[in-house]
Amino acid sequence: MKKNKVRNWNYNLAIKEIKKNGYYIYENFFSPNDLKEIKNSLLDTLHYIKKDNEKDLAKKYYKIKKFSKKLKGNWYDMANYNLTLFKHLHSEDILKLIKKFYRSKVIFSARPCIHAHDSSNDYLLEPHQETNMFSRDGILLWSPLFDTNKENGGLVVYKNSHKYGFFKHKLKSSSGKKTWTKNFTNIDPNIFNKFERVELNVKAGSAVFMINSMVHGGYPMTKKNRVRITITERYNPLQKIPFLKKEKAPLNIPYKADYNNILE
Repeated sequence: MKKNKVRNWNYNLAIKEIKKNGYYIYENFFSPNDLKEIKNSLLDTLHYIKKDNEKDLAKKYYKIKKFSKKLKGNWYDMANYNLTLFKHLHSEDILKLIKKFYRSKVIFSARPCIHAHDSSNDYLLEPHQETNMFSRDGILLWSPLFDTNKENGGLVVYKNSHKYGFFKHKLKSSSGKKTWTKNFTNIDPNIFNKFERVELNVKAGSAVFMINSMVHGGYPMTKKNRVRITITERYNPLQKIPFLKKEKAPLNIPYKADYNNILE
């Protein structure tokens, strides 16, 4: 793999925006060649499941979903270990931003992953904060491989919610139903509805850098036969990891922990 080039960006501006707004959007963060490499890597993995001549990632996704939902899910899980994602999500300039933001010499990865949302909207994440990580504080990178908008769905944030620490999460959705997986929790609507809801329309290849305490979630896709695939990574600064300070601390901070006082 070729070493990805270092971008020339304004770190002070990015840090200021993240502290003020809870997030910062870097337009066209990944080049067209970067996007092509990432998409081809995911497409090649789908072709390994069932080979044909399809060159469109979204169309191939639906073909595999129709062929086997289980193998589509396995593809989703295996993407977390795809070294092409590691290459693009662990570049020197990204790490430089996180180190500057937390004044930390050492940064840990919570593992790159993808999120694939289609028109069924089955796996839409409700409003939540980034918890169950190595560190209480950290930065999330969220980047779509396809444009996000009213038709494709996308990312929603709750204005100024990052300024109030961590809220209590629960395993039931706002509709009263159990969430699609016990590994994800969400915030009570009585809490997140106090904040202004902002839908972010993010172009393919742009990147959102978001602080862990920012309340965010997904908004649904309205068009049929579309798929919205995003790549994400969560960066954990050394100084915020209880596992290295307390003998009985677990590697991942439990969901039920008192996040606001976990390091006290």
